[in-house]
Amino acid sequence: MNSLNKFIDVKNIKAETLISLLDLPEDFRLQAEGIFSRNYSEDLIKIEKDEDKTTVSLSRDGIFHLLPQGLFVQENHLKVRHNDFEKKYKELKKQKKEALSFFQPFDTVYFKLNLELEQKLNDFAKNGNNIFIDAFLEETAIETDNIYISKLKKLIPFASQMRGNTPLLTDMLQKITSAEKIETKKIKPLHTRFIIHKENLTKEEYHDMDKNLIPFFDLFCHWFLPVEQQYDYRIKDNKQPFKLEKSLILDYNTHL
Repeated sequence: MNSLNKFIDVKNIKAETLISLLDLPEDFRLQAEGIFSRNYSEDLIKIEKDEDKTTVSLSRDGIFHLLPQGLFVQENHLKVRHNDFEKKYKELKKQKKEALSFFQPFDTVYFKLNLELEQKLNDFAKNGNNIFIDAFLEETAIETDNIYISKLKKLIPFASQMRGNTPLLTDMLQKITSAEKIETKKIKPLHTRFIIHKENLTKEEYHDMDKNLIPFFDLFCHWFLPVEQQYDYRIKDNKQPFKLEKSLILDYNTHL
């Protein structure tokens, strides 16, 4: 491709990708040279600046090339013998140039729509997963200072691959909560309870953990568990013996 008298090797790269990276004026014009030129040229043939107007030439069919040829010239016009063949040929070239000029604004508008889409895709590529993570954070109003959610939110982009995989999710919960183990218990056919085994918590530690797990499980169930199921959780210490001098918390280490 020639760009302002400089050669650039752009094999197998579509024109929208290249132009989206170049600093071209917004009022540039498109010149569709026809798909035939693709046999010896790249998609983007050249960029020329003439009289303060920038023209982008592509090896693509424009509206002119897609319409029947008979709309512009008579069929087999040059096959008939003429004494003034050269004159007829110049007339045909002039008619083609006028037709191309007429359709050029339409081809330009259509190409700029594709270029706008390419620029939006470039923005997505530059920002990576941050765009999706931000969308998740806004949708679920995630508390970024929650110690459990801060670990979980990094896995949200992979939720579709992990959703419903109970053994994997159980291991994930154990790592996030630093529990001794995670146990699942069927309460009803469509109701599952996660038992988080966490030993020797004080009353304050137990209430802090329970407080942080409420929004955490809302997020966890929303993204990683089947929608038709109901879930809840309990924090348990089943190993602590019942002694009055110990910190006794009902439904944690003490049961009636």
